[in-house]
Amino acid sequence: MAQIADGRLRPGERLPSEPALAKQYGISRPTLREILSGLEADGLVRRVHGVGTFVAQKQPRVQTSLDLDIGVTEAVLAANATLGVEVVGAHEEAAPSWMAAALDLKTDDRVFSVERIIRVDGVPAAHGLDVMPLEILERSGSPAYDGGSIYRFLERDCGIHLLGGVAEVSATLASTRMAAALGCRRNSPVLRLDQIEKSADGHPVLASREHYVPGVFHLTVRRLRHGRADLFGGDDSTT
Repeated sequence: MAQIADGRLRPGERLPSEPALAKQYGISRPTLREILSGLEADGLVRRVHGVGTFVAQKQPRVQTSLDLDIGVTEAVLAANATLGVEVVGAHEEAAPSWMAAALDLKTDDRVFSVERIIRVDGVPAAHGLDVMPLEILERSGSPAYDGGSIYRFLERDCGIHLLGGVAEVSATLASTRMAAALGCRRNSPVLRLDQIEKSADGHPVLASREHYVPGVFHLTVRRLRHGRADLFGGDDSTT
């Protein structure tokens, strides 16, 4: 809405009532509610039942490129933002089927799982689930995870040389549990990133599943244009 875009309404201020807004813009109240729902999904307003609609606090943005194999905590620190990490859980477990398949393990093999909520300047920004074979920790003397960067933990504490991996990016809807963790509405859109990290010897050593809140992280991908000969196996001339 123009009042938000031009700064007439500042973060934390309450919008006029729905009847007043509908009259001001010459639209029906059902149409207005759809507009407000869209603004809320985009993080521009916050609706409080029985109280009113407020301009949302400006959310911080962390810009990072998917070309670079860096962890979410490293990206926040690189953006000179205040990092907050809440470790929801860190424990050993038998590998569920998707973890076992991702890490080339048997279903009864043990893994070490870390679930975290990452905050940027106090705002929930990402939810991460990181899983690694327990064998890696045991070979390294079972170092204690301190709640920081998973990459740093594997490289510094476990002595693993991380080579990188392939990330799959998809859009999904926040489940009830995910919405509670990230402070967003259930079924609101979130970005999901799945990655398998390999060590220098080519073995998968980390399976990560991250969900990002729109508006906090700004992710980019550098795409290079190859010649048609590279793509299709022929010369690069037109016919």
